[in-house]
Amino acid sequence: MLKIMGIVLIIGSFTGIGISQRRQFRSHVAVLGEMLSVLDMISNELSFHLASIPDIVRQLAADSRPAVSHIFSAMRDSIAKDDNLSLTFKWMKAFKECGREAGLSEDDIGILCDLSDFIGKYDVQAQQKSIEYARTRLSRQLAVASEELKSKGTVYRTCCVAAGILLVLVLI
Repeated sequence: MLKIMGIVLIIGSFTGIGISQRRQFRSHVAVLGEMLSVLDMISNELSFHLASIPDIVRQLAADSRPAVSHIFSAMRDSIAKDDNLSLTFKWMKAFKECGREAGLSEDDIGILCDLSDFIGKYDVQAQQKSIEYARTRLSRQLAVASEELKSKGTVYRTCCVAAGILLVLVLI
């Protein structure tokens, strides 16, 4: 009876590790999709509603998606402080501090931080071009992440189950 419980625990643990790895790939893909929709929203707000960046940040902080809300809430709080720091610095700080927790990779954070050089500084057309460039780069990141999910996600899950079974066979 103890052997069976041990076998189930070992295989279950390894399976859990594989599923957890796959979930990380899936969450990265989801967060990249959310960031692309955020860029679309910012672009639309700038061009059609002529909204200011602080207003857009407040809207995004109230978003129902946890990753978006987390990053932009930190940015909103930073903007609300009158500390004479630039919007560029506050944008970068929010993504660098909250990006990893939200599920973004370092490359994704770098792309979004590069956008800070243009957001809120230039005319609408220049901001639109920089947003479109960031969107193109994030779309490439999304394609890579989707491919990793398809290939590596299944491999992690399968290998972890196989490793659990192999460990059980070695221990028996």
